[in-house]
Amino acid sequence: MKRKEAVLYAVWICLYILCVGLGTVDNVESPGRIFFILTALLFFVPGALLLDMGIREKNKKTVQRVRMIAACSLGLTAVVFCVNLMAVGAATQVGAFLHDLLNLVSAPMFCMQYWIISLFLWASLLSASFMKSKK
Repeated sequence: MKRKEAVLYAVWICLYILCVGLGTVDNVESPGRIFFILTALLFFVPGALLLDMGIREKNKKTVQRVRMIAACSLGLTAVVFCVNLMAVGAATQVGAFLHDLLNLVSAPMFCMQYWIISLFLWASLLSASFMKSKK
C-alpha cells in the first residue's frame, strides 16, 4: 500500500469517527446543520479519491476494497433498518440499541440527516467501482 493510499484510508477512518460522533447529536440548529451536512459530504471524498486512484492505476485491490466497504455499508444498513422496523413493538432499549447500531453502520447517514443523499453516495461509490479504466 502506497503512502498516499494509506493517508486517504486514515482520513476516511477519521471522518467516519467524526460522523459517528456527530450522528449522536440531536436537535441541531441551522448553522450547525450546515457543518454536519458538509462533514457527511466530505466523508465520501477519500473513498472517491481512492476509487479514482485504483481505477487510474489499475489497482484491483484498492477498487475491490472500496467496493466491499460500500457494499457492506449498503447491505448492513438495509438489514439493520429492516430489523429496526420489525422491532417496532419491542422494548425501548431494543429500539435504542438498533438505532445506535444503524448509526455505526451508516454514520454519514445520521450525520447528514438527509438519509437518501448518503445512501445515493454509497450506491454511487459501489456502482463506480464496477467501471473499467479508460485505455
